[in-house]
Amino acid sequence: MSKDYYIIRDPVHGFIKFNDIERDIINAPPFQRLRYIRQLALTYLVYPGAEHSRFSHSLGVMEFATKVYDTLIAKHRADIDWNQDRIKRNRQLLRLAALLHDLGHAPFSHASDDLFENGMDHEKYSEKLILTPPIKDIINQLPDKGINVTSMDVSSLLSGENIDADGAFLKEIYTGEIDVDKMDYLLRDSLFTGVHYGRFDHDRLINTLCLIQTPNSEDVIRTLAVEEGGLHALEALVLARYFMFTQVYFHRVRRSYDHHLENFLKIKLGHYPLNLDDYLTWDDNKVLGLLKEATDNEDARCILTRNHYVEAFNTPEHTDSEQRTRFKWMSEKVIEEFPDVKCYIDEAEKAPHKFQKVDFYVKKRDRGEISLVTKESKIINSLQNIEQYRIFVSRENRDQVKTFCDKFCVS
Repeated sequence: MSKDYYIIRDPVHGFIKFNDIERDIINAPPFQRLRYIRQLALTYLVYPGAEHSRFSHSLGVMEFATKVYDTLIAKHRADIDWNQDRIKRNRQLLRLAALLHDLGHAPFSHASDDLFENGMDHEKYSEKLILTPPIKDIINQLPDKGINVTSMDVSSLLSGENIDADGAFLKEIYTGEIDVDKMDYLLRDSLFTGVHYGRFDHDRLINTLCLIQTPNSEDVIRTLAVEEGGLHALEALVLARYFMFTQVYFHRVRRSYDHHLENFLKIKLGHYPLNLDDYLTWDDNKVLGLLKEATDNEDARCILTRNHYVEAFNTPEHTDSEQRTRFKWMSEKVIEEFPDVKCYIDEAEKAPHKFQKVDFYVKKRDRGEISLVTKESKIINSLQNIEQYRIFVSRENRDQVKTFCDKFCVS
């Protein structure tokens, strides 16, 4: 017997509600697989609490997407020429896209992204899985329930291909610089790692989001913006992401473990299968089983015994072109000088935000004038790209490699 809604308790959002179609998707094997894919790969070997999964994150993204959508609809109901059926349809489409956006993630999330081939990535696997039973069959029950959403609609929204103006508006909610995916992973990762860097005033940010007509456009194209009163909340989101990358995601030990895992999988597996049924058999548990069996593999031993390669040299978090050139030259010399020493060259690079590529609008208090985030926020403009480079070697080789690098830098 179906109910109006079901409830899951979540440590970030409290209670998350979902309907019977969403419940069937959540209970389906492809989605349940996400319980066994850690959100932050091997980060739990550094931050012991970081055991959370893509499963809970996906539920959280759906919840945040719904809050943003409901806020925008309530705020602009008089301006949007949507009837109740259209509002209900787009809400359901957005919720499903948010729920299923990570369905195709590989084991240990991004730590094994390099094992995809033939132009595939986890997004493309997600799109294909949505168009394949059982997920396809569950979604395609919606038209019979009076909601005109199909599996093709959800897959197209994720890919961004062949979407209409409604789809472009919905996609903006969970992609871009102010997106619900980022909101959830920052808060969730911060909570489970036990750090405070990822916190920001998400309630204030969501409640100050709005829709505007795109400036210099003849068409009435609605695009997402933030009211001036929410600018500091937006800055806090950008800073939260920046500090989570510098302090957690690019943590030197976490990066070392990622290298060990990637190298192990390239040797033992090569690449992930293209067949969907075969791909779905891969999760963290399967990889951990392979690691335990690979007693002759150095990378497996480093992970299982926590005897990871250590940092022999690192640059600052922000480097200039001369420092990057010098590091590349030095790393090549290290390989020449120590041919029998296995080392990992790590390049941790990330832009602090995307506003330098696609700017975001701020709706000013005075007469509703529109400005750009890059014009209004000196804090955001002051952030530099994260570009930190490291050399990792085994513990027994660290001192000699470090001494060589130190001399190289002062020569």
